[in-house]
Amino acid sequence: MPISFSKHQAYWFCQIFGWGVFVLYEIVNLLGLGFFSWKNALYMFLAAPLGIGITHTYRALLISRRVFEMPFAQMAILALVAVFGLSIGLFAGLTILTWAVEENLNWTQITFNYVFMSVLNWSRYIFVWVLIYHLYGLMERINRTQLERLASENQLKNVELQNLKAQLNPHFLFNALNSVKALTHSDPKRAGDAVMLLSDLLRYSLNYEKQTLVPLSDELAVTRDYLALEKIRFNRRLEYTLDIEPAAEKWPIPPILLVTLAENAIKHGIAQSIEGGFVHIKALVENENMRLEVCNTGHLLPNPDRQGIGLANIRRRLDMLFAGKAVFDLHNNIELNTVTAAVQIPAI
Repeated sequence: MPISFSKHQAYWFCQIFGWGVFVLYEIVNLLGLGFFSWKNALYMFLAAPLGIGITHTYRALLISRRVFEMPFAQMAILALVAVFGLSIGLFAGLTILTWAVEENLNWTQITFNYVFMSVLNWSRYIFVWVLIYHLYGLMERINRTQLERLASENQLKNVELQNLKAQLNPHFLFNALNSVKALTHSDPKRAGDAVMLLSDLLRYSLNYEKQTLVPLSDELAVTRDYLALEKIRFNRRLEYTLDIEPAAEKWPIPPILLVTLAENAIKHGIAQSIEGGFVHIKALVENENMRLEVCNTGHLLPNPDRQGIGLANIRRRLDMLFAGKAVFDLHNNIELNTVTAAVQIPAI
């Protein structure tokens, strides 16, 4: 089972491990050069906790002063100043500790050249610590900025999706109500049946806005109700069939997608012909994509770009939900006098 650390635990592990490696490196170095002594070893062992204390204090200042939110140039200058400041502090602390341990420190040896070279020597290690921690802080700032940007984009995306859904509700219900209205005086009995089907459609329309994607089977159920409602209205002028692969029924699709395609097929196809026609819905899974087709009797207008709110809505929602990987196509088959709306939706 992999070991996981919190950010706080990881920080202290790196501190102890890093300064522990420093002590080990210095002792091995002293042994290799023939300068090892217990006094020098003690000096290294004292340097480790003092280095941890000084760098930890520096880290606390970085956090409290929000240094990582500063401009890069300003932060880089501060880091260079901090390297020498911390090195001086480490050297001074070690000198005091050495005096406390030895009690007979020869202060005449502490010349300007000795202090300068000692501080320069310690700055090597402090520089590595400051560089690593500042790079870590920069990466966190970049990641935080990216997360905030993605959260903002996601929020805007959700708002736009909600707006798109809000557009569909009145559009879809208006056409369904028209179907019932057309039967109210001409055939009250069929109008009563239509009201029952309409209640199911209303129930679905009130709930679908809560979901981003729904199984195709849910859309099929409400589409059957819609087609049955339109069948009452058009009677012999409308015939419809469904050919759905079992594997496609669980495929997630945007809500109201299939209903909108069926509505568009009837409004711009069947309703425009005195003889009426048919609507054929087909769904199959191929190459890790689900292909959904709605074919109807009729033909496209000369300018297919002038489409209503429904199809424009479909294109926009597919693009947003599937990052441009879903494909929507609307084309004529002149020989068969049919129009096919095809949607290809990738697996999530």
